[in-house]
Formats: sequence, structure tokens, C-alpha cells
Amino acid sequence: MNGTFIRTFLGANSASGFASLYDAFTEEHRTLVIKGGPGSGKSGIMKKIAAEAGKRGLFVEYCHCSSDADSLDGILIPEKDLCVVDGTPPHVSEPKFPGAKDELIYTGQFWDSEKLRDSLEEIRDLSGKIRGCFGRAYRYLAAAGKAAEEIRSTTNKLTDHKKIRAFATDLTERNTKNLHKKGTVHPRFLSGIAPQGLIINRDTVYTLAEKVYVLDDPYRIGQCFLDAAIESALVRGQTVYVFYDPLCPSIPEHIALPDAGIGFVTSNKVHPFEAQNAYQIHLSRFSEIDKTAKEYCRNAEKLLDSCTKEAIQSLQREKAYHDDLEEYYVEAMDFKKLNSYTEKIIRRIFA
Repeated sequence: MNGTFIRTFLGANSASGFASLYDAFTEEHRTLVIKGGPGSGKSGIMKKIAAEAGKRGLFVEYCHCSSDADSLDGILIPEKDLCVVDGTPPHVSEPKFPGAKDELIYTGQFWDSEKLRDSLEEIRDLSGKIRGCFGRAYRYLAAAGKAAEEIRSTTNKLTDHKKIRAFATDLTERNTKNLHKKGTVHPRFLSGIAPQGLIINRDTVYTLAEKVYVLDDPYRIGQCFLDAAIESALVRGQTVYVFYDPLCPSIPEHIALPDAGIGFVTSNKVHPFEAQNAYQIHLSRFSEIDKTAKEYCRNAEKLLDSCTKEAIQSLQREKAYHDDLEEYYVEAMDFKKLNSYTEKIIRRIFA
């Protein structure tokens, strides 16, 4: 690897609502699950633990929040076999083996419930507005997803999938060694549709891979290439980071093979990947897109882009309401006690 940390997402605002990869993330590691209200210090605890790991030269994965890319939903410190996650909705997590493997941290023990009860009506009103904004955002993302589906439906039948798979398999085999072990998959989102816009953690790819291939994919046929590359890499015992499309979370968008130091990233008009010093692969050479199909794709792409922008505007309004909601909890918190508690957790982790 070419760095000491990477940035990813574990959740996505998608065409089918909120999509979560938390179960796979927490399954493999000892887990600290943090619960509490908005603004009660959950992200702050994770940032402090991650900062301590960084001081000690440990590798850290920062998992950002799709509802606020400046906040954290989780961290992973592989050398400590430890992940820490926000266990509150919409990504509800519970300790699977409490005490034996996992622990629960509750920030609510440091708030003044009397203050929060006095603000119940305001909290209830803001919570309703937040739900409304998410509902609107997801309706627009559902329409964007249909537009993306229309592009794939139009172009897939005009594409030589056999040639793409053969090309992807050969390229993967030429760039990897057979490690003679079982390959492993780490499912993540590299991108996020967030209030800050479309976030793409490009640096993560360059931390995991020295050699990057950009799949120029105007017609959204890249899934065929990536599926074949993933299969080939796993057969050869490689570790594979599979980064799914946040809009259509069943479809791989990028992959990185850190054992081999290579990555394959998808770039299109709505999700451009402006890579540095990368090899370009034009996937359109595997398709025969006629004039009618191109017109269908242009119209669907415009709809996809427009609906995604509308969804982002709704997420921006949601964040504004969420910021207001957090203030009620911030005012009710005893952060001095929380900070002392956090220091104890940190000492225990790094003892």
C-alpha cells in the first residue's frame, strides 16, 4: 500500500433507499458499536481513536457518512483487529457477541434528559422534516436509478460480453500472481451521493494500487468487465476491494487489488473518475451502439444527472435540519465527561 489510511463509505443513498454494507464490515472484526443521539459525540470518538492509531503508525480505514461526508460512520484498524461503528439508524448495528467479541458504547449516559424533554416538540418537528427530505431525495434517486437501468438495458444487447470478459480475465491474469490461497472480498462504496455533492475518494484507489486502469464507460457496460476481473482475481487468491455504485449498489463500479497493486476504475459523464497517470480502456470498442441507441442514452443520461442533482439538493436541506437537531443534543451533553470516558477507551484499545 502507498499510504497509512484510506477513505470509503459503508452506506449509500441509493435508488432503492439507504443501502448498507455494515454487516460484512463488522462480521470480520472485533467491534465497538456506538449508540446515541445526533451531535452526541459518536463521530468524535471515532476520530480520536483513529488519530491515536495514526500516531502509532497503524493503518486506518475511515468510513464516512453518506448523509454528511465530513462525519464518520465507522473506522477500521486492521492491526488491532478492531472496527468502530455508529450503530444508530439507518445503519443499525448491535454487538453480535457482547463482551466476548463486541462492546456497546452509549453516549446518552452523558446527556441531560431533562433538557432534551424540554425540547421534545422541536426535536419531533425537525425529525419529521428530516424524514421528508430523505423521502424526496430517495424518490429522485429512484428515478435516476431507472434512467441508469434504461442505459444498461439499451446498450447491453448491443455489446459483445464474451469479448469483454475474455479481455478482462486476460488483463487481470497478466497483472496478478496466483497466490494459491482463497481470495477475499472487501465490499465498500468508494463514492457517495451526499449533501456535499457526489464524493469520490480517488486517493483511496492510489493508496491500494500503484497501477490504475480507467474504464471509459459512456454506455454503462463496465459491470461485465469488473465481474470477470473479480472472478479471475479471487481464483488467483487475491484480496479484492469491490467498490459498488452508490446509486445501484448491486453493481461494482471500481475494484482494487492491493496484493498486486492494480486497480480498475469506471468513469462516465455523471461519475467521472479523473485519474492521474492511468491507463485508458475504452469499453465502447466492445459495443456497436447505433444512432437510435445513442439518442436513448443521451436522454436517459440527462434525466439521471438532473434527478441526482435534485436528490443532492434535498440532502442539503436534510443536513441543515440535522445540524439544527444536533444543537439540542450538543447543549444537553456533558462533553467533559464524554472526553474522559473516551480517553479510557483509547487507553484500553492501545494498552
